[in-house]
Parts: sequence; structure tokens; C-alpha cells
Amino acid sequence: MRCDACGKEVAEGSTSCPYCFRQITSPPARGAEAVDEDFGAQFNRATTLWKDNLGDLVLFTLVFMLVGWIPILNAAFFAGYTRGLLSLNRGVKPKNGDIFSAWDCFGNALGYCLVLLAAVIVAGFIPFFGPIAQFAVSLFGTPGFYAVVDRNMNVIDALKWSIATVQRHFLPWLLAVLVGGVIGSFGLIVFIIGIIVTLPWGGLLIIQQYERVKGE
Repeated sequence: MRCDACGKEVAEGSTSCPYCFRQITSPPARGAEAVDEDFGAQFNRATTLWKDNLGDLVLFTLVFMLVGWIPILNAAFFAGYTRGLLSLNRGVKPKNGDIFSAWDCFGNALGYCLVLLAAVIVAGFIPFFGPIAQFAVSLFGTPGFYAVVDRNMNVIDALKWSIATVQRHFLPWLLAVLVGGVIGSFGLIVFIIGIIVTLPWGGLLIIQQYERVKGE
């Protein structure tokens, strides 16, 4: 289980967090119509992690931005960057070298990115509904990239799992991808270089949702 305040993993059944000493409330029982975990709690966890590690995250993201423009290889660098954020969410601070450590999943990451890119381009040709279709592709395809990076899942299996998890948890994934995407790109829209501040915040928010459903 995870502390709602700081986002750290704590022993199942704990009543207080050994890291931030906040009281931990037991999650409500899930029923057939139970709503998935409050999005606000996920947002708070991502924000707390982001604020508490902002200096490290800015440097980590800056290193990624310096190499992330390189064609083809950027799939591996983005995978490494994502792994760094996953590590932070699991209690281990990312190191700049993590960006260059995802070669084991490079083939699957590149293949997955190319499939999604092709789908987004095709969706853009749909009359009137092109932008909506493109967002739908991004929504149903986003979870799978995290599965590729985290578990080195092959492209086909990652796509199947991605579509299935969004179907099962549509609203939580919609909020995570939509809000995470807006936050992540906000720095680029407003301050350009500010993306080194906002990109990890948005990524950590999406990771909260991934961590909750990765075992399904």
C-alpha cells in the first residue's frame, strides 16, 4: 500500500507512514460499481513527489531534453526518463544516467512509439472528428508505453493490455492522461524552457494510475 501524503510504499496494514509520519487511512472496499481511487489523492501524491524532488527532477529533465531530440534514439531516452520517474515513485531517486539505461527495451519502445504515431496520423484524416480521434488514440495507447518500459512487454501485448486497462478504468485514465498531459506541456506553452519543470510533474501523475493497475 502507499501513503496518501508522500507517496512512499509502506507495509500493508500500516496505520502511519514511517517516512512522513502521517496517519494512513484504509482504502474503501471495492464493489462492482465502486469508483476507482479518488483522482485527487493521485494528484496530491504526484505533486508531493514533484515538489520534494524538484531540484533533482529539473536536472534530470534537462539532461533528457538535451538528448531527446535525436531521432530514433529518442525512444530509448524517453524510456530511460520514464524509468527514472517510475523509480522515484517507488522510493529511489533517479540518476541522470538512467536516461541512457533503457536499451534493453529499445526495440519494443521504438516499435510502440511508431505504431502510436502512425495511428495518430491516420486518425487525423477522419473528417470533423480528427482531433477527437487523435486524443482517443493517445488515451488508449498511453498505458502501454509504461508497460513496455517497466516490464519490457512486446508491442502487441502492450497494445492489448493498454486498451483493456483503459476500458476497465476509463475515467481514471482519462483524467490522468488529460491532466498529466496538460501539466506536462504547460511549461512549453507558457515559458518554453519551463517544460523542464512541468514535464516530470505530468509524468508522475500518469504513473500514479499506471502503478495502480499494472498487475491486472
